[in-house]
Amino acid sequence: MNDPVAAAELVRDLIGRRLLAVTEARYWYEGQRSDDAASLLDFWLHFEGKPALMAHGCGEHLRLELVGPYPSYKVQECGETKVGPSREPDLLASFAGQRLLDASLIRGYTTEPSVGGLRLRFEHDDLVVASLGDEWVLRRGPVPTDLRRYLAVGSWLGS
Repeated sequence: MNDPVAAAELVRDLIGRRLLAVTEARYWYEGQRSDDAASLLDFWLHFEGKPALMAHGCGEHLRLELVGPYPSYKVQECGETKVGPSREPDLLASFAGQRLLDASLIRGYTTEPSVGGLRLRFEHDDLVVASLGDEWVLRRGPVPTDLRRYLAVGSWLGS
């Protein structure tokens, strides 16, 4: 779902819960994968007491859905998608075990009202995840200055 009202309700329901784990789907080719954001296809946030929240980037849109991870698969001679736990040094792995304190929706660079990303405030740091031009933006802290003309952060949902 990409409706801002529905996405806000999904995310608001996670505030105060601990992130137990993160599952990632990553593209691999000939036994290698690119860096953190470049190889990431989809990810799932596993919060205590809730179904997995899947995040899928598509253009300038971040689609959120309560659905479990899909299985790994091969794409013939083009490589494979491996699905499994997020691991250090990948950024998403560093937030597992922390409680989500607040969240805000990020509007992407589009004319239609939609969700382009999320800013998640955890106990020790903020995490920005967004889809911009079919590429993942994964950052610790606030939206980077050079991307603020494309990604507009909304109000905190829990405040």
